[in-house]
Amino acid sequence: MNVEVKTPEQQRAEILAKIPDFRLMDDTYMSAFFNGRKDLIQFILRIIMNDEKLVVTNDKTQKVLKNLQGRSITLDVDTLLNGDREADVEVQQESSGAKPKRARFHSSMMDSNSLLPGEDFEKLRETYVIFITSHDYFGKGLPIYTINRHIEELDMMPFGDMEHIIYVNGENNADTPLGKLMHDFKCNDPKDMYYRNLAERADHLKNTEGGREEMCKIVDEISADRERQRVIRIAINLITRGKDTAQEIADLTGLTVEEVNQLAVQLASITA
Repeated sequence: MNVEVKTPEQQRAEILAKIPDFRLMDDTYMSAFFNGRKDLIQFILRIIMNDEKLVVTNDKTQKVLKNLQGRSITLDVDTLLNGDREADVEVQQESSGAKPKRARFHSSMMDSNSLLPGEDFEKLRETYVIFITSHDYFGKGLPIYTINRHIEELDMMPFGDMEHIIYVNGENNADTPLGKLMHDFKCNDPKDMYYRNLAERADHLKNTEGGREEMCKIVDEISADRERQRVIRIAINLITRGKDTAQEIADLTGLTVEEVNQLAVQLASITA
């Protein structure tokens, strides 16, 4: 079977054709939308977390959290809040992408990537995994669902592990700041958005030459990064199998011999 290989020009034309229909509920567009825009990330998190004093001190879209022994993940938007809290913001179009165990895994990966070897567990940050879902995942009609751990035998006293999971109901259309935000997340036309700062960013990306170029560049970078992560997973599997030389793995994956050897050293340190 012949597989069509698209030229860069064809790929760019496809991206340009999709741009008018993009919404913030599309994870690739969301990543491009908030790329380098701490002000906009801070704006939406202040609404979602109902905290006007919240300050985003660092941000990264499409942040890869590596797990050499198992599954890695890519965070749509990863932020530091007030310097000592971390939030992962994800958009989920389908209910299957918002299952509780996925939220649990995201939270665990944030923890496992936050400490240096030998650091005390008390240095773990307070974390928030925030799923913005197209549908009301729990079906109870609430605008937001906050999940925290409690001790059942102690009158539901908070456990105090500082881990939080938040589901934001994308079906919420109430005349509230959060309801208006969810409306804007589902809009593909900037003219229909409530919040001017979000509308201006959307208009730039969708309706200016510079914005469309920015979109194409970011989508290309995301695609290239995802392909690299796929190649690394293949290399790790080959290293673990133990039947191929570093040169053979490099030839098969396109990585350099040095990169393959570095992966092998990292794997050895984990399994030692």
